[in-house]
Amino acid sequence: MKLSTTLAVAATLAVSSWAAVPPAPGAAPLASAAAFQGAACPTPASTEAKKSWKHGRPEYDAFTAAAKATGAEQAKLAAEFVQKYPDSDYKITALQVEMQAQSGVPSLQPEAVKTAEGLLQTSGANASQLMSADVIIAYLQPNLIKSTDPSAQEESNKLLAIAGCGEQLLPTAASAAQQPAFAAILSKAKGFAQLNLKQYDAAITTLSKVAQDNPKDPLPYYWMGIAEVTKTTPDFNAGIFDLAKASVLAPSTGAISSYLNTVYTSFHGSNDGLQDVIATAKSNAAPPAGFKVLSKSDVQYGQEMAAYEKKKEELANALPPADSFPGIKARLEKPNLAAAEWKNVKGVGYELPGIVTKITAKTIEIAAYAKDASATQGDVRVNLFSPLKARRPKVGQQVTVKGVASAYESQPFMLVMKDGLIEGYEPKAAKPGE
Repeated sequence: MKLSTTLAVAATLAVSSWAAVPPAPGAAPLASAAAFQGAACPTPASTEAKKSWKHGRPEYDAFTAAAKATGAEQAKLAAEFVQKYPDSDYKITALQVEMQAQSGVPSLQPEAVKTAEGLLQTSGANASQLMSADVIIAYLQPNLIKSTDPSAQEESNKLLAIAGCGEQLLPTAASAAQQPAFAAILSKAKGFAQLNLKQYDAAITTLSKVAQDNPKDPLPYYWMGIAEVTKTTPDFNAGIFDLAKASVLAPSTGAISSYLNTVYTSFHGSNDGLQDVIATAKSNAAPPAGFKVLSKSDVQYGQEMAAYEKKKEELANALPPADSFPGIKARLEKPNLAAAEWKNVKGVGYELPGIVTKITAKTIEIAAYAKDASATQGDVRVNLFSPLKARRPKVGQQVTVKGVASAYESQPFMLVMKDGLIEGYEPKAAKPGE
């Protein structure tokens, strides 16, 4: 993908040193540099030979014209110089001029890479010249290599090797001021090549360092995110975070936002929560502790658990039928239902079976609908219509009482009925309440 094709740092050339025609030929030959072969780095020339214009004034004038031109014209003149004077002592310098001019013209950037590769294969290049070619290639190639190209793997292998060669040259071939920028370009190219070659863990390691050194650059985060979600054992938490971070740093780059949305939706099942992830990425350089994106299975499990808990709560809070004593009791015990329920219950006559828990001449308490004679906690108190005579039921005995609901107590629950009687015991009333 492309974010910018403007060269951040370019090797500078001291044009002033070409101002005079040097003495006639006779300088010592330059040390030979090995041609660039895959991962074998070219050997920089160890000595600087005295240069001369072998073809006299025409050679000098052609070189000077190329040095003074700009843009596409400079690239054209420099290329013509190299073609016309292939044995010139200034061939490598002309190649530098050519590749730098080409790198500044978007349509010529593929040619800049070819020119730089040609420089790497030219005998006599010193460390600084080799470094300038490595940096040009490392900067431009990530924008030029397309994964669908048949040569993508070959070009990625070449880029990985060139980035490695540049890193080896860096301590001696670049000034202290140049080294941070050159190192970032070379490392990004290395990480990009590793990503294209499916060396995902290596790419993540390389690009993590680049992102730490420059947390405002979206590309390392974007490439890291791709590696993290594509590797054999994906890390979707880290990958989605890094893709979100890249989208925050490059909000107008649709390719990043689109890929983030695709990955997130595929993993999570929808885009719910994506904006929360983006907000987290906006305020953090790395995933904070506990950061987690739920997978589709996590979401489904969470939904199933929520449904289960809801059903469980519904069952726990399910009320017995409203026309039964357990239903009346359950509703009167709930503060939000008690008032409405009491309006329905108060003044209504009920006939309830149960176990006697307490008995006096004027009152009886029962555990309504209890079957066990050992029940001790009553929940219905009946104030009798008339005091009992000599015979009365015993505690633990099964009886049936009748009465009219007149009051209730909630803690502990007790339904109070008046005008009551006990079936089978004197006195009797025609109807409860009469």
